[in-house]
Amino acid sequence: MNEWVTAMQARKWMKKNESFLPSWHAYVGSELGLFDEFKSARTVEAVSEKTGYSYDLLASWVKVGVAVKHLKKRPNERYRTSKRRCSALMGQEQSPGVKALLKEMMELHIPTMLQYPSILKSHERALFDHERHGEVVAETSALLEHFAIKKIKKMIRARNVDTIVDLGCGHGGYLRKLAEEFPDVQMIGVDLNQKVIDHARELSDDFSNIKFEVGDINEWEPEDGRKVDVVLLHNIFHYVHPDSRPDLLEQMYSYVEAQGVVSVITPINETEHGEAFSSAFNSFFVAHSNLFALPDKKELKEVTAHSNFDMYDLDPIVKEGSWYTFWMSPSSPVKEWVQTQEMNDGERSFSSKQEDNKELTRSS
Repeated sequence: MNEWVTAMQARKWMKKNESFLPSWHAYVGSELGLFDEFKSARTVEAVSEKTGYSYDLLASWVKVGVAVKHLKKRPNERYRTSKRRCSALMGQEQSPGVKALLKEMMELHIPTMLQYPSILKSHERALFDHERHGEVVAETSALLEHFAIKKIKKMIRARNVDTIVDLGCGHGGYLRKLAEEFPDVQMIGVDLNQKVIDHARELSDDFSNIKFEVGDINEWEPEDGRKVDVVLLHNIFHYVHPDSRPDLLEQMYSYVEAQGVVSVITPINETEHGEAFSSAFNSFFVAHSNLFALPDKKELKEVTAHSNFDMYDLDPIVKEGSWYTFWMSPSSPVKEWVQTQEMNDGERSFSSKQEDNKELTRSS
């Protein structure tokens, strides 16, 4: 091959690598608190002396920061953090969600994707460490739930809800948001990770209507045999083997009220939205022996039907990530409830929503 062509091809791929630099720079700065160190204009030497970080490495990080516009150069070799670009990574305004997202990407997703050649050749898949990474994943999952909370609150207000169970509750942030508005509703958070549950209990100490239990969602059921009005099944499917998903839903069916509702949030594979991200996300999951492929619309329809649930209102909530939300309910009571709703407020019928979802499934 012509050497000029080879050089230009390499140059093209080098250019593509630039898009990685802002994420890397933000991750390092977030982990080490460097954006706060440069909150006011300071020299690299001053920050190095205060923190003990290597001067040459810190200087290199600062230069990248200037190049990606995270830092601004000031007179006398001083540098200051761009508050417009990096406020979410600074001080009291720091967003734990943004920090967790960067941490998950840099410590989980990218290292796993870099192992792909060896995984493909050896057939030895990675093992997701729930104890080590469970809390970070819980934080990033809470970010996604934010986009659906208005829809869920509206559903709860429209129904006579006494109990809510969050399966795979993480730090319980979603339950706390709901408990603020519905203090008389009894709520239970269930998670496999003891550390995550301990943290959830600490954060929820002011809410008398929330309790937490360590448990396997595939086997969990209410202790007193009571039925549950609302179940939250958010970002769970990729932790359950496809062959076991019908069993999980059947287990849930045994304790969901006849007129109860299951709220589902999940990324979906092979959709018209966020194809690049969802396919990369799916690649991350299947590279692990204890994480599993994302469902597609066809599987969702089949697994819900097999478990005697009706699925409806399938909507994208984060299109660029192909995250969807939908409801599941026991078949006959849902139709009865929707008929009642039609009589009360004239909302469009469940049957038309079913047809919409059938059309979505056909298009997929």
